[in-house]
Amino acid sequence: MNLASELAGLVDQFEPIARPGGVGRVLMVMGGSRGAGASTVARELSRLCAQRAARGVWLFDLDFTDTAQARATRVRGEAFDASFGRQTPWQLGTGSRLVMRESTQPQLFVSEIQTAPQTQLKARLRTTPDYWQALREAIDLAIIDAPGQSRAPLVLAPDVDGVILVADARQHDQASLMARREAIEAAGGVVAGVIVNRAAEAGQAA
Repeated sequence: MNLASELAGLVDQFEPIARPGGVGRVLMVMGGSRGAGASTVARELSRLCAQRAARGVWLFDLDFTDTAQARATRVRGEAFDASFGRQTPWQLGTGSRLVMRESTQPQLFVSEIQTAPQTQLKARLRTTPDYWQALREAIDLAIIDAPGQSRAPLVLAPDVDGVILVADARQHDQASLMARREAIEAAGGVVAGVIVNRAAEAGQAA
C-alpha cells in the first residue's frame, strides 16, 4: 500500500490548492492516538500539495524538541523568518527562533527550530488568528503537524480551517478518536475528516 497514492484522492478535493480569490488554507493534522502516523500523513500530504501549489506549501512541525520533519524532507534552503511581522502562534524563549527552509521538494517549506548553544528550549502555543490570515494571503496551504500525545495544539483549533484526524488501522481505538474529536470541537475547531493510516503495513515510517 502506497500512502502517497492513498492521499492523492484527498489532494484532488483541494484542487485548486488555494481557494478562489487566491486565499490559502490552513489545516492541522493530528493523531487520534500516539503513534497513529500523523507526521507521515502531514508530510506526504504537504509534498503532494506542493506539486500543485503556485505560492508554496508550508509545513509546521510542532514537535519543537525534535523537528524531525525538517530532516525527513531534507531542508536545504536558506532560513527565513516566518513571522510576517505579527505575533506568532509559537512563543519561544530567548535564544530560540522558528524559521522556514525550502526542502528538496520544490514549493515545500518546512519549519525548523534554531537554538543558540547552551540554551534551554522553552515553547508554548497561543491563538493568533491574525497571523494565520496573513499566511493565507501569502501562500496556498499551511499544514500543521501536531504531536498526538499533546493537548497544547488544541489552542490552535479555532484558528485553522479544519483538523484532519489520523487513526492507526492496526489499533483503531474508536473511543480515543471520538474523545479527540470532542476536544477539538470543544476548543472551537472543526474536524474536516478522518484518515485511517495503513502506512505501517507497507513498512513506511509513521
